[in-house]
Amino acid sequence: MKKIVLFLMAITLLITSCADSKKFKRADGTEFVAHAYGWADRDTYHINGVEYEVCGGNIVWSILTCETIVGPMIFTAFGLYEPVAYKDPALQPTSHVCDTCKTN
Repeated sequence: MKKIVLFLMAITLLITSCADSKKFKRADGTEFVAHAYGWADRDTYHINGVEYEVCGGNIVWSILTCETIVGPMIFTAFGLYEPVAYKDPALQPTSHVCDTCKTN
């Protein structure tokens, strides 16, 4: 019975996560979805201009499931950072460095 409860708890923990995808709108009106990412899929889901925060719930779940080894790996590998805001890079001021502004 104990193994069944642990198995069901593990499945539940793997399915639930606090990190969530969010929709954002660019300055030109197009919408896109920014997905949560972790250390294993950063190159796939990280989007420039989107601000991400560490998902505290996944950290808590990682600590609670630290004895399983698999739990913390999944929670941090695929849902450590969640999108919270978007600043369009096209609207950000660019730095200007001219010959008179350079210091030697």
